[in-house]
Amino acid sequence: MFDAKHNEEREYDELVDWDRRLTREGPFFRELFSAHGVRSVADVGAGSARHAIMFRSWGLDVTAIDPSEDMLALARENVEAAGSDLRIVEGGFGQVAGMLGGQVDALTCTGNALPHVRSLAGLREALEDFSAALRSGGVLVLHYLNHERLITQHVRTMSPVFRETPGGDKFFLRLLDYTPEGDGVLFDFVTLVRDPSVREAPHTIEDWPKTLEADPTGGWRLRTRRSLHFAMPPALIRAELEHAGFGDVRFLGDHTGRELDAEKDESMIVTAVRA
Repeated sequence: MFDAKHNEEREYDELVDWDRRLTREGPFFRELFSAHGVRSVADVGAGSARHAIMFRSWGLDVTAIDPSEDMLALARENVEAAGSDLRIVEGGFGQVAGMLGGQVDALTCTGNALPHVRSLAGLREALEDFSAALRSGGVLVLHYLNHERLITQHVRTMSPVFRETPGGDKFFLRLLDYTPEGDGVLFDFVTLVRDPSVREAPHTIEDWPKTLEADPTGGWRLRTRRSLHFAMPPALIRAELEHAGFGDVRFLGDHTGRELDAEKDESMIVTAVRA
């Protein structure tokens, strides 16, 4: 029988179209890093290390940091496959400056990593840690969902994503709820997986409808996981960045560098410079 094993780490890599994403985001990071004389980067919440691998391919000194050993195992696979030699370190918010062994020129925290701090106290700890890890004049880049839009418009779903994978045909669905206080975005991640044998079998017009007689599920399995984002709208993150010693805080709506439209943009990029 088909075993739709839950592997969150690999499914994150499947959910994201990495070739398309890095092609879109690469020029933004290169221009920003060039403008700030970046030679060393810490990628915090690095996940599967796709951004870190790109940064290292530019000749930068790169450290990828993530708290999940399972995710880091996938990161190591990706680094090896890319023939890269960046450093991979297990660690989380509040630990970055202590494990780097010196300040870096840039620190990136993308892929909705920072909202996992879960509280204002956690956010402050993370930003103070980022500040300590960066040299004066170093640049910070954050990228996460536009919480102001989600909360004010009470957005309930995000666009579904379909991927054809060796492990089956997969639909990725996301359902959103909110805390009564408006300080948290609650995610239900639902993955629908169809046994790859359904796609691969040579079905005919006559036998296709009858396949449900053998398996009423049609080969589909469902699984879920849940995640909480601490809400960080622009006004809050600006105030906390300035409190942590950052200036020149900018909010962008995408990687072309245009200004954020808080009412329309799905996600936002925040850049700031360490004083």
